[in-house]
Amino acid sequence: MNDLSEYHGAILFFHLLAVGIWAGCIAIEVVCELGQKHAGVAENYIATLHWNIDRFVEIPAIIVTLATGILLYQNVAATPLLQYKIYAGAAAIVLNSVAAYTVYRRYQAFAVQDESRYLYFHRLHERVGIGCVASITTAIVLGGMHFSL
Repeated sequence: MNDLSEYHGAILFFHLLAVGIWAGCIAIEVVCELGQKHAGVAENYIATLHWNIDRFVEIPAIIVTLATGILLYQNVAATPLLQYKIYAGAAAIVLNSVAAYTVYRRYQAFAVQDESRYLYFHRLHERVGIGCVASITTAIVLGGMHFSL
């Protein structure tokens, strides 16, 4: 076990910053997705916008969240509440990874104007997205409860 206690505050700061950026990305993506819900494939801007948010902002934020979360876990007492937070965070990482894949595949379909493939990955993303929102919200709430107790 590494003794990172002297860096705990800085690691926690970057962890919370990354979680905030990640959650902010999800919020923006939900608003944009809902705003384009009834747009046709040809005039829909969401495929390109969402893929750019994922690859340039959200995926790096997820990586920083995971790395700092691992570092933080090495220097804290494992409580049942913290374990549930970690499970919810792990679920959020896995589901957001699947969601990023569906966003990328939807972007590819959009680029070649393959409407049936676009709609398939769009529907798949909507279903996975619900789990993304639920799991990251759960992890954030449990994390807040962990620090408030």
